[in-house]
Amino acid sequence: MSRALRFIVPLLCAGVASAATVRRGSIATEVDQESCAAPAAVSHVDASKRQVFLWFVAAHVRSGDRIRVEWVDPSGAISDSADYSELPDAASLCFATQLPVAGFAPASTPGKWSVRVVVNSSAALTRSFEVTGAAESGGLRVTSVQMTPTAAGFDLELTGAGFTAISTVHLARYTKAGGWTYLSAAQPAQAAPTTLVSHHDALPPGEYWVIVQNLDKSLSAPMPFVVASSGAYKLPIPADQPWMLTQGPYGGFSHWGNSLHAYDIAPINGRCVVAMRAGIVHTHDLGMHQDHSRRTFGNYITIDHGDGEYSHYAHLATGSFVVHDGQHVEQGQALALVGNSGYTLGEGGGYHIHVHVTRTPSISSGSVPFRFEDLAGGARRGVIVSSNRSTLCDCSRPSADGAMVASSKSGRETAAPAHELQFRASVAVAQWWSDLVVVRRGAKSLDATLTLPEDAAGADLHLVSPSGQHYGWYGNTTGYSGQQTRQQSFRIPHPEAGVWRVSVEGTRSDAGPIEFGVETNAVRYRN
Repeated sequence: MSRALRFIVPLLCAGVASAATVRRGSIATEVDQESCAAPAAVSHVDASKRQVFLWFVAAHVRSGDRIRVEWVDPSGAISDSADYSELPDAASLCFATQLPVAGFAPASTPGKWSVRVVVNSSAALTRSFEVTGAAESGGLRVTSVQMTPTAAGFDLELTGAGFTAISTVHLARYTKAGGWTYLSAAQPAQAAPTTLVSHHDALPPGEYWVIVQNLDKSLSAPMPFVVASSGAYKLPIPADQPWMLTQGPYGGFSHWGNSLHAYDIAPINGRCVVAMRAGIVHTHDLGMHQDHSRRTFGNYITIDHGDGEYSHYAHLATGSFVVHDGQHVEQGQALALVGNSGYTLGEGGGYHIHVHVTRTPSISSGSVPFRFEDLAGGARRGVIVSSNRSTLCDCSRPSADGAMVASSKSGRETAAPAHELQFRASVAVAQWWSDLVVVRRGAKSLDATLTLPEDAAGADLHLVSPSGQHYGWYGNTTGYSGQQTRQQSFRIPHPEAGVWRVSVEGTRSDAGPIEFGVETNAVRYRN
């Protein structure tokens, strides 16, 4: 799996006729991810550095152009590569391609490295740099790490060379702000020249590094290991459907920084995305389509699993959400259709679902390692099949809380009858439908949800209180899920008692009247 990583920022967009040319290339250890500012160039990279970047600008890019970046080790072999085969027409594109150093091949292969850019099979740019500070052959080094959980924490079994009975095993983390931060040190419980076993206290999920120090103050190059979440996650695709895993953790195109421990999965036949674990849904249908100008997740869903972990599902198709804010979903339940909204450029771009797990609600916060129970053989690229089975796996219609959806024996997803909605009606574009509900005195909240069965249809939900307070996308948005979300909903705390008007405005339709349903937790008004 390629581990060279990149971002692309279009500077100008226009149709062009000539092949791409490459200019202004430099080697760096830090880049600005949000702009095309030229980084500080370096010629030497220490083996303890987290990564090295090639920064360059490609001009006169055509949509059919293919740009390939190749990292070449001191022996002349290609150590890593990245292909950009889904490029837009652009007057200029800015690239930053990353090669991990500490804990990877460059750290144990000192000497003169080079990186070249190939455009449509022709060499366009070459830059060289020196990797220094790696352990000498036969010296102190760690070649592999095996982690085994214990009742009190975990054991690390290290293989390598140069170990002694009084070696010290350090655990560290690498942060962009502070570099290497040492967390703890332990003496080996078992030691031999090529193996060490040490005991350590429990650590939260994350990426860590082990560094061995000998009495003469020599240090091994850092070697990474991960503490994965204990959550019982399954693949975000319905059972028995083949999909394509295009990028895993340390992936070749965007899985670095906060998205390091993420997965990209592209559809082969089906398009329905399902929940990896049970939890409470938070929807973010922003009405976005593919956007090469900004690094965004597009339309996405976050699920709060109630144990301090949150799973995120990005690049979803706008208008396809079949769950609503605050809804509890089970593992395997349908969420939305896979899309290509937001920043989906590069190999494995286009239609795919990006998933990762965090310890805070924000999708942009740091990802933590996690494992799929049904991904045999780890995060290798290729065809994968899920065992994430649920009767609620149908993306063809909104799923109300408690609605049951079944799959037929033929494998085609079919919906079982859901509970009868409070209101079912239709409305034309630019027309309004209204009805009344009664909110009892002392009600803790007024919940109202609009469901739309057709992806091509659009409508807006409005509420008016007994005193005339208007709740809508251009009114009071208290508890509002957002315009164009599916389902669209309000949760108004401590509502005014009395008769409320519920209204639906038709906004978009490709074929005649818009069928919809409305559900509230209030009582339907009857004269």
